[in-house]
Amino acid sequence: VDAVAVTVGPGLEICLRVGCEAAKSIAVSHGLPFVGVHHLEAHILMARLGSELEFPFLALLVSGGHCQLLKCDAIGSYSVIGGTLDDSLGEAYDKVARMLNLPVGGGGGPAVEKLALRGDPSVVKLPIPMQHRKDCDFSFAGLKNAFRMAVVKMKEIRGLGEDEDLDEQDKADLAASFQAVAIKHLEQRLKRAIAGIKDDECDSESSINKLVVVGGVAANKAIRASLEAVCQEHDWSFFVPPPRLCTDNGVMAAWAGVEKLKCGVSDVAEGQEVFA
Repeated sequence: VDAVAVTVGPGLEICLRVGCEAAKSIAVSHGLPFVGVHHLEAHILMARLGSELEFPFLALLVSGGHCQLLKCDAIGSYSVIGGTLDDSLGEAYDKVARMLNLPVGGGGGPAVEKLALRGDPSVVKLPIPMQHRKDCDFSFAGLKNAFRMAVVKMKEIRGLGEDEDLDEQDKADLAASFQAVAIKHLEQRLKRAIAGIKDDECDSESSINKLVVVGGVAANKAIRASLEAVCQEHDWSFFVPPPRLCTDNGVMAAWAGVEKLKCGVSDVAEGQEVFA
C-alpha cells in the first residue's frame, strides 16, 4: 500500500466519518500519503480509468442524489453549468418504481429500465420538463407528479381502486413513457450545453468536444445509447464507465486518489473533516 484515499463528502455524514477516521488512522500509523476525495469528482474521474480521455471535457453526472452538467478543465477544476432545480433523475426513477409497485431490491432505476423494454412509450403522454427555458438546468418534480396522475388515471380507466395493481403491460407502457420523456429532457439540456460551449469557444482558445456520463443512472443502457447518439450528431466523443463502475464503489475513491497524487496533490490526515 503506497497511499490512502477516502471519500470525505458529500454523503451521509455518519458513514463518511467512520470511513474517514479509519483511513486517517491507517495513513498516520504507517506514514502514508493521505487523500481526501470528493465523491462527485470521483464519479467524474472514473471515466478516465482505462481510457484515453483527456481534459477538458463536459460531464453529465446523473445519480440518486445529483443531476449536473459540468465543464471539467483539470483535476480539481470544475464549473457547474446546469443542475437540478428539485429532484435528481435517480430519485425520480425510484419514485416511479414505487408508484408502479415494482420490486426495488436492486434499485428503482434498474427495475424501471427493465420494465420499460416491454412497454410502448407512446401510450401515455407526459410533459417534457422546461422545454422553453433557455438554460442547462434540469427539473424532474413536475414529470414525477405528471406520472403520478397518469397512474391514477390509468387505474380509473381500468376500474381499479387506489390500492389495486395495474397489469404488467400497463405498467410497462407507463415505465416506457416515463423513461422516454426523461431521456428527451436530458437530450435537450445536453444540446443546449453543447451549443453554449460552441458559442463560448468562438472567443476562446479552449476546445471541448467530449462528453462524459457518470453516476449510478449512467448504467442505464437506454440513456447511454441516446446520449451517445447526441454526441455523434455533434461530432463529439463519448465516454462512460462500465456499468459496474457507475454506481458507488471503492474503485472510484482509489482512482481519484491516484489521479490527485499524480498531480502532486495530497492532504493532511490529522484534522481532516467530512461534509454532508
